[in-house]
Amino acid sequence: MVLAAPTIPVLLAGLWWAGCAVPLVFIDAQVHRLPNVITLPVAVGVFALLTVDAAVTDRWEHVLSAAICAAVAATVFVSTGLVLGNRGMGLGDAKLILSVTALLGWWGWGAAFGTVFLGFLGAGLVGVVLLVSGRVRRGAHILMGPFFITGAVVILTVTARAAPGN
Repeated sequence: MVLAAPTIPVLLAGLWWAGCAVPLVFIDAQVHRLPNVITLPVAVGVFALLTVDAAVTDRWEHVLSAAICAAVAATVFVSTGLVLGNRGMGLGDAKLILSVTALLGWWGWGAAFGTVFLGFLGAGLVGVVLLVSGRVRRGAHILMGPFFITGAVVILTVTARAAPGN
């Protein structure tokens, strides 16, 4: 995050998100929940800090991109969760994806949805390995939170390496 963020408010947004993402991985692994007490404040903090960045730098297109990415992703996740019930995405995942796609959406649509893609890809690969090894049965619930968080870290790393001067 330190290498990817071009301004202090964007850096603080990323550090705030990362600081909240670490406990979310462990909580999701332990109790299969992404609690509102963390997911909602992280989303509010990310949006607030990105808005501060837009106000300071007068680059509102970045915060608009972040908001659109987050709105689209959260709407899709909530919709599939409501339509598919237990077979779809959990609402905790939808609240997590709100902050993930907002943060990565600051860099653009590709970063935000690349993160979501990597999350699904990672979960799918782990699911196949678990199925083949006999550790789970078809229809088993795979935790998505850690995979979306990992996808965000990968995209941030790629973004930092691709930044001018790196």
